Amino acid sequence: MLKNLVYFGSPDFSGQILESIINSGSVNVVGVVTSSDKPQGRKQILTPSPLAVLAGKYDLPVYKPVTIDDANLAHLRLLKPDIFLVISYGKIIPLSWIETPKIGTFNVHFSLLPKYRGALCLSEAIKNQDKETGVTLMEMDEQMDHGPIIDQQRVSIEISDDVATLTTKLTQAACAQNYSKTLQDESLAVFTPSHRTVSRESAFIPFVKIIDAQRGDDAASVHALIRSLNPEPGAWTCLPAGTAKIDNLEIKLVKTSLISSSLRGGKSNSTKLFIDTVQIPGKNPISWKQFLSGHSLTYLK
Repeated sequence: MLKNLVYFGSPDFSGQILESIINSGSVNVVGVVTSSDKPQGRKQILTPSPLAVLAGKYDLPVYKPVTIDDANLAHLRLLKPDIFLVISYGKIIPLSWIETPKIGTFNVHFSLLPKYRGALCLSEAIKNQDKETGVTLMEMDEQMDHGPIIDQQRVSIEISDDVATLTTKLTQAACAQNYSKTLQDESLAVFTPSHRTVSRESAFIPFVKIIDAQRGDDAASVHALIRSLNPEPGAWTCLPAGTAKIDNLEIKLVKTSLISSSLRGGKSNSTKLFIDTVQIPGKNPISWKQFLSGHSLTYLK
């Protein structure tokens, strides 16, 4: 007899993983818990989460509790859950909920735990120029990303990866998990900042830092920082007065890459930042070459 599973999540990739579980036929998904509808677009229309939309496709009961309390837990108990599976739900789940299912509560986390516990596990791995990360399936306890590990899948981080492309890779890896419990090594634990630390203001990179990276100073780390901020909230900079037709022009750094150039005599290489694509507010993304054709930047001379 298939076990009853209640699935917790919100974003699109969480829905993709749920669909793979449904199609596998390995469990009986009896309900979905997701975030409340949020206003979106210019008209601020209340819109369900991507996971709620996916649940509707399969006619699954959807719960959107504002508070994670005993009253809302009572509704889930009626589903007679054997398993809770949590994948990017966005709220702290209390111990009373964790201990409810007969078998246990499990979490899929996008890092190789215990490294990068917390919300910003992808952006931190990219920003720190890690060569690989992965997906961890773990049994939850009352501490953040702390419980015994069931399985881990390793995924390489390419020099061109940003948060969006890395999410796609990790989502694919999350659809293939095995079960073999091991304890986490607490000496290796690394915590990431809260989502509350990420904002448009925190995604600002001073233009002088961009210039230095274009000349080869700390280019790899600046490239990594830009990728860690894209696509959301989106790395951006501001052209100082006197460097473009419009003073203090804001530009979004959509895509960058690293290039190598030979130094004296071709004996060694210097890595420099190359700006591939930018976007001016209210305009479509364009190449850096196109941007320069309309803006004579004095620093380049």
